[in-house]
Amino acid sequence: MVDGISAEKRWPLKLAQKQLCFIFILCSFSSLFAQKKDFRNSTENNSFEFIRYDSNEIVLHGSHTQWNKLFGKFEKLAFEGTCEISIVHMGGSHVQAGFLTDKMRHNFTQMIYGAQGERGFLFPFDLAKSNSPKSIQCKWTGDWTGQRNSVKADTAVWGVSGINAITRSRNASITLSALNYDSVAYTFSKVKLYFNATSNINIEGDSLNNWTDLSYCGKGCVEISLSKPTEVFQLNIASTDTMPCLFTLQGIYLQQEQRGITYNAIGVNGANSGSFLRCELLPDQLQTVYPDLVILGIGVNDANVPPDQFNAQAYEAKYDSLIRTILKVNPEACFLFLNNNDTYIGGTTPNTNVFRVRDVINKLADRYDGGVYDFFAVMGGLGSIKKWEEQKLAALDKIHLTKKGYELQADLIAIAFRNSLGNFLDKKRN
Repeated sequence: MVDGISAEKRWPLKLAQKQLCFIFILCSFSSLFAQKKDFRNSTENNSFEFIRYDSNEIVLHGSHTQWNKLFGKFEKLAFEGTCEISIVHMGGSHVQAGFLTDKMRHNFTQMIYGAQGERGFLFPFDLAKSNSPKSIQCKWTGDWTGQRNSVKADTAVWGVSGINAITRSRNASITLSALNYDSVAYTFSKVKLYFNATSNINIEGDSLNNWTDLSYCGKGCVEISLSKPTEVFQLNIASTDTMPCLFTLQGIYLQQEQRGITYNAIGVNGANSGSFLRCELLPDQLQTVYPDLVILGIGVNDANVPPDQFNAQAYEAKYDSLIRTILKVNPEACFLFLNNNDTYIGGTTPNTNVFRVRDVINKLADRYDGGVYDFFAVMGGLGSIKKWEEQKLAALDKIHLTKKGYELQADLIAIAFRNSLGNFLDKKRN
């Protein structure tokens, strides 16, 4: 007996709780997020006349077969609690900064009670001398440098993250932890380590949490089993001789083998439609993440040029190649395309390339049965970022948003996704 309830009584009680949760979602899904404090604060109490809330929707193109399968997994997770859903969000600086994706992760994992999965894939950008989400905490020893797939002068072997942290120090270390939106550290019992190293490099864990097993799980990736669940991962790197040595970190996956929704953010400052095509290990390493839903926010950096310099055909061809690469990993993956936010070229001229970007992603959505979220329209259309800036929702460069703006965007996207899921459940019920 635990807490005065026998084991025989606890089981039907838990089942009844799951059924009650599912019935609530099925019957009143449209009001689920309105009852969440985070959504109420950002979308109701802080409503803005320039935002087109009536455009806040996900438009599904073509056949809905794969989307129905995806929504079915959400339904199964809500009702049975036995499903794992992997989401991968790819993009540029909007993704790397973490304001958008940390709130998106929170929103999606709160969509169904008890649905928080593993922390999943991450990269400690500080280690590569770049800006990092505050939710990723990293300390290190040794001298480290960084390389990005978005920098033409950088030539390297990149993995799924599109960014490398490199050390030639004979002794170095990384100590890392990850926090959720409520600043609570994730617990994990396994770690996937994505890296490349010379043969004279040895890696091992710390003395408090021994590695019980290390197995190969793809090109440039090993899975490490820990002796006990922990909130801190430590990696010690040491050369075994006096010859030159090199260790390149390409990413880390924190794993707890927990049912639920895992939201993986993969973003690199300056990344465009061709950047991730430079990542030769992307297909192999993405296999270890195996996304059910891929959210693609790629286009701001392609389109941040004068209109006569934007090549829509080249943009479409590169974007298409990236999608086909992802489909080789999971042929049933769903794609959600995020249209560019409104931007100004050079901070002075409204960027009309957004209309051609929208045309391209609508074509891709037609081709691959994708969903489209037109954030440009939701923002208020051409020139609207100036109004976002006045309300401290956008940065002075009129390209990026502020933390408040990104979190508002995350809430709006989650509500649009919630509504699409609700429509699926309504049709199934009726």
